[in-house]
Amino acid sequence: MSRFFFILSLGLVTACSSYRLGGPKPSFTRIEVAPVRNSTSRPGTHAVLQEKILEALSGDPRIKIGSGEALLTTEVTQYKREGQTANSADAFLISTYRVTFIVRCTLTTEGGKHVLFKDREFSAAVTFQPKGDPTAEELSLGPTLFAEIAAQIREAATTAW
Repeated sequence: MSRFFFILSLGLVTACSSYRLGGPKPSFTRIEVAPVRNSTSRPGTHAVLQEKILEALSGDPRIKIGSGEALLTTEVTQYKREGQTANSADAFLISTYRVTFIVRCTLTTEGGKHVLFKDREFSAAVTFQPKGDPTAEELSLGPTLFAEIAAQIREAATTAW
């Protein structure tokens, strides 16, 4: 019986020895994040997204931020604010809104010769009910939505290719 446990524990040690924190190694070790562009009517969104992308990527121990092997270009392409109603007759009584941001990214390596993904869309949405100043409350949603999008971008960029 002890021989069985010895073989089992040897198998577990061998299987777990290849585990690396953060997952498989990406195809690059340095990534440059180009300034985020904004083609929406919502000003200032590009700065918040830029910050969230840098935070998300710098949290990955497998890569470093800076010029080098990979280039990530990002553009905020859509901003939607839609009123949610129960029926079409109460359009003037909207108290709930759904805010959505859509971002398009391209990731290249080898000076643009190798495309890992091109014009890939990432999005995040939230439904909210303003209690006071709806504009200020809506602006406060941006960092949370962009943190979610940045996490999606980090996951896509660092997945083993």
